[in-house]
Amino acid sequence: MSRRLLPALLALVAVVTAFGGFPASAQSAEQPPLVTYVDATDAVVELAVLAADYNVDPDGVSLNQRGEDLETSAVTKATEAGWPVEVVFVVDTDRRNAEAGELVTISRAVYQAADSLPAGSRVALVTAGREADVELSLTTSLDRLDVALQQLISSQGAAILDGIAVAGQLFDKSDAALKSKVVRSVILVSGGADIGSTGGVAAASSSLIQNSAQLVSVNLGSPAPAVTEVTSSVGGAATTAAGKEEIRAAVNEATTIASDRLIVSFRDLAPEQNELGQSRIDLSLTIADQTTVLSYPRGMETASIGQLDALFEVGTGRFSFAGESWVLYLSIALAFVGISTAVWALASMFGGGDTELDRVLARYSEGEQVDEEEVREMLVQTELLQRAVEFTETFAQRRGFLTRIEDLLERADLPIRPGEAMFFLLGLVVVAFGLIWSVTGSLFLGLIISLITGILAYVVIVFLAQRRLRVFEGQLPDTLQLLAGTLRAGYSLPQGIDAVSNEIADPMGEELRRAMTEAQLGRELEDALGSVAERLDSEDFGWAVMAIGIQREVGGNLNELLMTVAETMVQRDRLKREVAALTAEGRVSAMILSLMPPGLGLVLYVMNPDYVTTLFTRTIGLVLLGLATLSALIGLLWMKKVITIDA
Repeated sequence: MSRRLLPALLALVAVVTAFGGFPASAQSAEQPPLVTYVDATDAVVELAVLAADYNVDPDGVSLNQRGEDLETSAVTKATEAGWPVEVVFVVDTDRRNAEAGELVTISRAVYQAADSLPAGSRVALVTAGREADVELSLTTSLDRLDVALQQLISSQGAAILDGIAVAGQLFDKSDAALKSKVVRSVILVSGGADIGSTGGVAAASSSLIQNSAQLVSVNLGSPAPAVTEVTSSVGGAATTAAGKEEIRAAVNEATTIASDRLIVSFRDLAPEQNELGQSRIDLSLTIADQTTVLSYPRGMETASIGQLDALFEVGTGRFSFAGESWVLYLSIALAFVGISTAVWALASMFGGGDTELDRVLARYSEGEQVDEEEVREMLVQTELLQRAVEFTETFAQRRGFLTRIEDLLERADLPIRPGEAMFFLLGLVVVAFGLIWSVTGSLFLGLIISLITGILAYVVIVFLAQRRLRVFEGQLPDTLQLLAGTLRAGYSLPQGIDAVSNEIADPMGEELRRAMTEAQLGRELEDALGSVAERLDSEDFGWAVMAIGIQREVGGNLNELLMTVAETMVQRDRLKREVAALTAEGRVSAMILSLMPPGLGLVLYVMNPDYVTTLFTRTIGLVLLGLATLSALIGLLWMKKVITIDA
């Protein structure tokens, strides 16, 4: 392995190390606890927690203030402490649910869930159809709820965000003191994306925040992005029903979460012991191995999760120190060093200059003295890296694409072996996957980005090879004319090629010098030149070599033949450029027409995600997308056929 590859590998290690300090950002599959209310008016602080399980004893709860553990005084349920319960059910009545026979099932599930609420709980019902309608205001009468549910009818549309906003306005505002110590939740049963809301995410979130309510959604399919955004803004949870038979269980689970809170009490530290008497307290709460962090103001009640955002981050993953500030600074420094090293390594690897092989052979070609210790050091490889490179090289050889990779690297003039290139590419893909996965927490997105990274690396190498080929063929007419001039001056063919190789610029000069070196080592000159044509996949150079071979067999004036071949190539290139100019308008039109549909779709998605998401959540939308894609491909192939002219 060349020394130029080692800095790149070190760069990979540095980047992985830099971003390896953030494993705590990955989200747990379980529902983490969410603090919805804090009463810090007394020495004993009370936290109201929205959790998936409310059967927790004090030993299952741990509290930590900036590294110091706190003792939990008591853990109880809000309903046992006498907190009133108010729940508003929002039902998506779009026709998609009715057609699947789910609307009746939803109605029965909502009624049974309401019947399981604690005695005296108040419930309300809002439908999200073409518009958001209040079917039942807050009441303790289950009979009235049953009647309202039986009268549900389907409609064309699903104004889900408007339904959430209307539901938030139904909560009782008559008693300001009651607003804090009350369990308030909106349970949304939805079958897809929002269709037809006049308000947006901000209006829905504001309605719930103003009334200290949380959102618990039951998704009958993929959750709507807008609903997920509201949930993250106001706090809450989400459940999923994979089929009609799971609706009842999902609604019951959502109701269990929404209808109670866990009250955690603990004694606050003395002001001189805690944050030097600062007015806001940072706290870490862990329940059943799930940790949440918050920051609450001392001496007051706080019922909005927007005012409980943590001022610091605590690692909840395997490395608890990941949230410390020194880890952040160290990670930034390592990332900077890793990226800088990677840039330097790539620049030195692809920046030209003498290769390691050139320096080793210089002692034989130019008599240069090379330090034996330096050569020995240059060839030393660690056993691990050597085995890794050999493994990738053997794997590629068995699969039959090692030769293709080697040819591609030679065309691009990259001074690395195929095994080293594959190992480097694999490391790049792994780093891209790990980086995206650690930042976003999405396995699918990490796989997609790593796949794109591998494809882009291959495309870059192909681009370098094609660019070198274009430069090579652009130099070919001048090279043939210069070679014909040396022949007229009395040089032999080998002498002429050697003279031209020292005068012409790279890559032509480099390839001719390589051919002459092979000829001096005993290979036939015609075969050496033919290998240049094969290595670069240059059809024009192959014709020139063929013309030289025919002339050497049958005789003739070689310099006139070379001039004729050069003139033919010039005329062919001129014709190609004229054709390219005449078809430029068609090519640009094809490019614009091909990029316009996905570009317009992306713009619409940014402006109104729910509007575009409908195409991916409904059958007719998927069918239309398939037909549109097929039509676009047919049109693109048609336009390509029209503008393609064989010159």
